[in-house]
Amino acid sequence: MGSLQMSLIQKTGFLQDGETVECSHFVEHMMLTANRVMATGDTLRSYLNKLGMDYGMNFNAYTSRTFTKYDLVSSRTDEAYVDSCLEILSDIAGGASICAMDLEEQRERMYNEVYNRYFNVFARQADASEAVFLYGRTPDEWHQMRLDGTKRMTQSQLENFYNTWYQPQHQCLVLTGDVTDGVEDMIKRKFGSRPSMPTPAVAVGDFSKQNLMIERHGKAEFRIKLTFTQPLLTQSEKETPKFFKDYFALKKSCSALHDRMVKSANDDLALVVGYQLEDRFALLMQYIYSINGEDADGGLMALADSVANFLDDIRNNGVQIKMPKDMLNKKEFALQRAQALKKLQEGDGKDNTIDPVTPISECAIYSLPLYKQEDTDAYWSYELSGKDVSDYCKQFIKKSGLKIECILPYGYPEREISEKLNALLRQYNN
Repeated sequence: MGSLQMSLIQKTGFLQDGETVECSHFVEHMMLTANRVMATGDTLRSYLNKLGMDYGMNFNAYTSRTFTKYDLVSSRTDEAYVDSCLEILSDIAGGASICAMDLEEQRERMYNEVYNRYFNVFARQADASEAVFLYGRTPDEWHQMRLDGTKRMTQSQLENFYNTWYQPQHQCLVLTGDVTDGVEDMIKRKFGSRPSMPTPAVAVGDFSKQNLMIERHGKAEFRIKLTFTQPLLTQSEKETPKFFKDYFALKKSCSALHDRMVKSANDDLALVVGYQLEDRFALLMQYIYSINGEDADGGLMALADSVANFLDDIRNNGVQIKMPKDMLNKKEFALQRAQALKKLQEGDGKDNTIDPVTPISECAIYSLPLYKQEDTDAYWSYELSGKDVSDYCKQFIKKSGLKIECILPYGYPEREISEKLNALLRQYNN
């Protein structure tokens, strides 16, 4: 309460760049330049100053492979002020100009931003994963392509990208916080009159054939991250009961896997298990192993073997988990199942939360249904038995593609661990 975040989500990103690498990112920068003239006749800087905001403080943006997100945060929530703030996002959503006088300054900032990602370990690892698994490039090749794209970008290329993709069918407005009365009328007035224009088909980011990435860092630890991915979901698949059923089974599988893995952890080993839903279902397992000074290789070879054995066991035997169907007598089970079904059918949305790993912005970006966690999960918890969840987990592991990211300390030899991990990949991807 007491503040409001207004976010314009443009559902295009790096995947739409094509040959003009970094174009979507460059457009984002140009939408935020201080001297860009808005439809009001003000520069962006002067308009923000009129609102009592310092340029660069309350308004920012971010570009990823699938979207660009413009966030404006206001500590005032009165109707007139919010209306004025929405003018900024409305201006970006359609009819904005590329400010020629700011182009070279932003090119330099873009170049430095991309260049310096190589020296930030987290950014470098994220970029390496994207390069190898999405584009089939080496991390160095992809880094150089991004730098070259920034150096060569022209104003006409930026204008063409903006005019092609910044259309209402690719946009969503998300307001979070102390939402002002009358805001729907404001949105309709500022955004509702723009007609959709024809655009090319939106690119969908499927994976390359590369399945192993090895990176380096300066920590005295090893990281092995396994990502099991299902095929891309179609829009019709996202709108069926099976979608919610499978999502629930995936979450329960992750919980059981985590419990099982924790039992084998020790002071040198940390574990992360998670699930992901964007344009596909995915299961993630990460092992973080601290180097033991008494063991020359830190036990990494043994860890790789134990991971392979663990996955074999899951693929063959599933997980151990009990559901209400396994624990309640028939009369109590029937009563609670009926109550869960009734609540789902009659639910008014109260006391529900959107699944915390699938925020509302991602529902817009990936055209996912707004997932109401309590009622829907309660219903499926009475539909599935422990065996159903276990069988789902087995099939998920069997039918998924596997990608492996391995982060090694500088100087650690990679040949032997590469051989082991490639053997594991052949076992699951053939």
